Amino acid sequence: YNCYYNCYYNCYYNCYRFYFQTVGTDHSGSMMTRWGCYKHLRRLSLARHFHNRNASGRGRSFHKSCPPSLEPTRRVDATSSSSSSTASSTFIGAIDQGTSSTRFIIFDENLETVASHQVPVKQSFPHPGWADMDANEIFTSVNTCAETALEKAGLQASDLLAVGVTNQRETTVVWDRHTGHPLAPAMLWFDDRTKPLCNTIVAELGGDPQIFQKETGLRINPYFSAFKLRWLIENDSKVKEAVDNDSAAFGTVESYLIWKLTEGRKHVTDCTNASRTMLMDLKSLEWSEKLCDTLGVPYNGNLLPQKIVSNAEKEAFGYVEVEGPLKGVPICGAIGDQQGALVGQRCFEKGQLKNTFGTGQFLLLNTGTECVYSEEGLLSTVAYQIGQSADATYAVEGAVAISGVGLKWMVESMGFASSPKEIVDLAQTVESTKGLYFVPAFSGLMAPHWKPDARGIMIGWTHYHGRAHLCRALVEALCFQCRDVVQAMGVGPELIKVDGGVAQNDFVMQLLADITQVPVVRPKNVETTGAGAAIMAGLGAGLWKDIKDVDNCHSQGAAAMRFDPDLEAEAEWRHGRWNEALQRCIGWEDHHSGGDYEE
Repeated sequence: YNCYYNCYYNCYYNCYRFYFQTVGTDHSGSMMTRWGCYKHLRRLSLARHFHNRNASGRGRSFHKSCPPSLEPTRRVDATSSSSSSTASSTFIGAIDQGTSSTRFIIFDENLETVASHQVPVKQSFPHPGWADMDANEIFTSVNTCAETALEKAGLQASDLLAVGVTNQRETTVVWDRHTGHPLAPAMLWFDDRTKPLCNTIVAELGGDPQIFQKETGLRINPYFSAFKLRWLIENDSKVKEAVDNDSAAFGTVESYLIWKLTEGRKHVTDCTNASRTMLMDLKSLEWSEKLCDTLGVPYNGNLLPQKIVSNAEKEAFGYVEVEGPLKGVPICGAIGDQQGALVGQRCFEKGQLKNTFGTGQFLLLNTGTECVYSEEGLLSTVAYQIGQSADATYAVEGAVAISGVGLKWMVESMGFASSPKEIVDLAQTVESTKGLYFVPAFSGLMAPHWKPDARGIMIGWTHYHGRAHLCRALVEALCFQCRDVVQAMGVGPELIKVDGGVAQNDFVMQLLADITQVPVVRPKNVETTGAGAAIMAGLGAGLWKDIKDVDNCHSQGAAAMRFDPDLEAEAEWRHGRWNEALQRCIGWEDHHSGGDYEE
């Protein structure tokens, strides 16, 4: 009887509601709409079969006494809390634009994934230390992913309440305001060609790379957008000419995508991405004329985004105006990818910590409405702000450049395997590295060491070692780097919440627990950055009133697996040896004019 009620009655009811909500009373509609009805009817047939075999007549009597309502409903109420089916769900789209790929994810109001699609995006490395991406390809990939995800879900743009954007931070795009065409390749966040420029600025300001820590929470380093923008102005003739003519527009990736999606109607950025440029005052959440002047970035004119807004807004980001799969959908949220993962992991309380294993590795610790400044090599940043008048929530962050990209390097550059998963599989074939340590400082060391002159080192080689030992040494290096940051935070976390592609591997997560000696918890859905964008868009659109409402959603918060540390793992001794190797790679690379950077 229970199966009959839950399957037969609900499927029957939902099929008709789905049909009338999406098609209307004229029974016309697209093939995808009819496919959605067909899926419900298949479930209905299964329920009938089960009922005929096992249920009593009481089920039929109950159904007859409760006929489904066939009242047509063309639009789903944005504040509806029903989640019984696709028919009564409210849908949020999330653009997740990362360093290695772009994806579009469709969530329902319970943050369950309805459909998604992902495509890779190419990176180019024209010189040692340089890292570029084609901004046109980034935008094209967004439309490709959105179109395919909507088709998979049997939905169209009008079914989306709103869309949110999350993105790789610090990556710098400069484009022509009149044509929308990029004036130069997008300079990726881990590009370090600006190291000589940063050294010059530090020397001019008295030798302290943290001179602007109180204003920005950051340190003078090639990582941040201000220095990438200045380098482009000084070294790219097209960018320089456009800046001189006030026809150039600058933005991080979310700002560029919003500009393109709105056909130039909105040149804005959100406070989390702006906090990574080193041009925003961390307290006022506004562009700082002082910082712009000191760092050589034009403050006046139209180069910078015209407004810094909160992460959840109903009107500030505009509507999708460009022809394509998302035309007409309001953009109600934007957030940097690592802050998006913090939100997606539901780290809403002070003291909660997450680590994202993506291209890089990023640990964020929620510090509440207090902006905490680290003396141990960590950054202070905006975690999120919900509404322009609300107080911002802040975080302390440890950013590590190499995680998934290290595994990718072993596949593409070293040819050790055909996929990152095979690299990890190789690593599991040996019980230890037998004294081999690998520091993957391909573009220097970031948090908490901040040594841009470091370069990768492998130490402890013998005739005994083979590919499997090297693979394990790299995997262990990812965990050692995490331990470095956790120790710098000085909080002794109760657990580490993990997400990102590398976090899907049980072997790596157990190693992480063993090396950090902290329990590791992985949620059901490890791709939490998209969930963070969807949460902000839903808050901006009014689907949820506040984060308490979001916390009641049952999807992302539930832990799928916990990894407890092996207390006999000799973690302290192994981490000490790792640090000995790390010290030997510092100071290896010395920038100079010409040499490695000339073709």
